[in-house]
Amino acid sequence: MKIWLLLPLMAVFAGALIPVQAAANASLSKSLGSVVYAALFLFIVGLAFVGSFVAANRLPIPALSTFLNAPAYSYIGGLIVGTYVLSITYLAPKMGVGNAICFIVTGQIIAAVVIDHFALMGSASSPLNLQRFGGVVLMITGLFLARSN
Repeated sequence: MKIWLLLPLMAVFAGALIPVQAAANASLSKSLGSVVYAALFLFIVGLAFVGSFVAANRLPIPALSTFLNAPAYSYIGGLIVGTYVLSITYLAPKMGVGNAICFIVTGQIIAAVVIDHFALMGSASSPLNLQRFGGVVLMITGLFLARSN
């Protein structure tokens, strides 16, 4: 399969997993009676999965200097994913998975445009122009039309 087709398909697949994760997290939270313990168990399962992938593929551990040379901001991802998991686990049962995801995707679109426009955190520069702005407005409008009342 051509890479130009494979990458977008992978992105759509990964995106489709987000509401599935939200529903699963909400269900686990309800069963456990705790958003925090549902999130903690999710990370334990995630650690086991990624650790198994590393072991199965015999991936070498990068040198300590490699970790030390990474920009400090690159380590914020763990805090962000933790915040996301706690938030979606709390929001999905209260707002519904669809509504929660609509608002989350709206936040993602806005942040992505700002990051691209200013080429933040080493990202490629993609200045906001009228065409891109119009596309973002249409995407956000679609998200709000898709949410349930």
